[in-house]
Amino acid sequence: MRNFLYKFSNFMQGRNGFDELNGALIVLSLIVSIVARCFWNWRVSLILQFVSLALLGWAVFRFLSTNLYRRSAENRIVKPVIGGVVGWFKLTYKRLRDGRTHRYYKCPKCKAQLRVKNIKGKHTIRCPKCGNKFEKTIR
Repeated sequence: MRNFLYKFSNFMQGRNGFDELNGALIVLSLIVSIVARCFWNWRVSLILQFVSLALLGWAVFRFLSTNLYRRSAENRIVKPVIGGVVGWFKLTYKRLRDGRTHRYYKCPKCKAQLRVKNIKGKHTIRCPKCGNKFEKTIR
């Protein structure tokens, strides 16, 4: 086992390896594959399965690529989009989890998400990022 790991680490030297874009491609491939199974029309299902395999093939190609400059440039372009999607899912999860005890508001100045206890009345909310104060009423 140790010999295999040594050979594999030697093989991977100078290659891109796993990064955020590869993870996103693998997850997207899995989602497309699951959606493909939901269609009754075999042609649509077959096309979606090919798309899923193409996405997976692209992820493997990027994983084994030796053109590190190009792969890091691709990753830099896509990283903000992936961060936005992941951030949206995290915020949605927090809102569902804290739905009874807290409310979420956006700061009008810096657009940061702020969590406020769900207590009826008028509240002055201070944003910890920019220091802006604003009023909200919870009914």
